[in-house]
Amino acid sequence: MTPKRPLLLYVLGEPPDEVARAHGRFEDWFGALWREDPVEVTVFDGARPAPPPSPEEFAGAVLTGSPASLTAPEHWMEIAVEFVRHAAFAGTPVLGVCFGHQLIGAAYGGSVVVNPKGWEVSTRQVHVNDAGRGDPLFEGVGDCFEANLSHADVIQADTMAPANGLRILAHSDATEAQALAAGDAIRGVQFHPELNGAIARGYIEARRDVFPEPDDLAARARDTPDAVRVFRNFIRHWVLRS
Repeated sequence: MTPKRPLLLYVLGEPPDEVARAHGRFEDWFGALWREDPVEVTVFDGARPAPPPSPEEFAGAVLTGSPASLTAPEHWMEIAVEFVRHAAFAGTPVLGVCFGHQLIGAAYGGSVVVNPKGWEVSTRQVHVNDAGRGDPLFEGVGDCFEANLSHADVIQADTMAPANGLRILAHSDATEAQALAAGDAIRGVQFHPELNGAIARGYIEARRDVFPEPDDLAARARDTPDAVRVFRNFIRHWVLRS
């Protein structure tokens, strides 16, 4: 039997209550993606001012999204940023998703701002660039694929200094940094591989008063298998081979 690899799910928030009642919580959605993998998952509630486990204890870590914003800093966010830096020093692979992706940008000196192009919600196209095509994160994924998104903040691309080791791997029409790499083991995706079409529609319904044209957004939302493949690539190429 293949020994299980220790994996940390660093949870940085919770979905709206009505979404959680219908579809579960972040750990349920991510758990569905690695259900058949030989991993032993530890869940850490990172949205509180408490020290996380040491990244050296794990074969990898996944940082989730959050309803919070780095444009309104809180102490627990600084703890999470330091976790990313610690993991990078230790060589522990990290995948940041949405808010987690933005934390990685902040850890490497990038600025997180409210996107002047507004909310990016529902199923959208993501375009892989030359750097992304050569990265194992996008193995088996075409130059353009669909992913589910729900975010108003972005990493300001012109603050992502290559001298700090940051590389943009993908973009969308509204977001220049849809995916990033930092060194060999740190990766981030602004999109949500853990959101299927039903969960995406649930988010849109829960925030009808925030999103423009919610009915059109809900009609567009669907499952995104290529985005799931990106997540699976992180598990396969980093967590299970580290």
